[in-house]
Amino acid sequence: MRASEVMVTDVIVAAAGATSAEVAALMRVKNISVVPVVDNPKDRHYMGTISDRDIVAHCVGAGHDPTDCSAADHARTDTPVVKPDTELKGFKVAKQPDPTDHHVRSTIIVLDGDKKVVGFIPHPEEIPGIQFGS
Repeated sequence: MRASEVMVTDVIVAAAGATSAEVAALMRVKNISVVPVVDNPKDRHYMGTISDRDIVAHCVGAGHDPTDCSAADHARTDTPVVKPDTELKGFKVAKQPDPTDHHVRSTIIVLDGDKKVVGFIPHPEEIPGIQFGS
């Protein structure tokens, strides 16, 4: 099974310059918990991923004002990325590199050859053949 067969193509993204408060509001309205961070919504070049947990733990929990932090400030770059033609059977999602962070981020971002966000796989643990771990 290829990524293009299971990816969501109507991907909600956050611009790198959006504040953490704006991203949190977007997540609330769209009922989502993670979004790809892109250079701008038109070009959609991937820069990282931000989750509601990242905003809480790394912005609010660190004592920062979420209206002063940008999405780029707390975007993670360790989210797995694939191309639309990537075969998912046997694809491995590694453990998070930060040993103090035990939160499992089960998301895969799908990028085209220009690193533009074209898809999103929100629950890859439900796809047969994808492996999680070291």
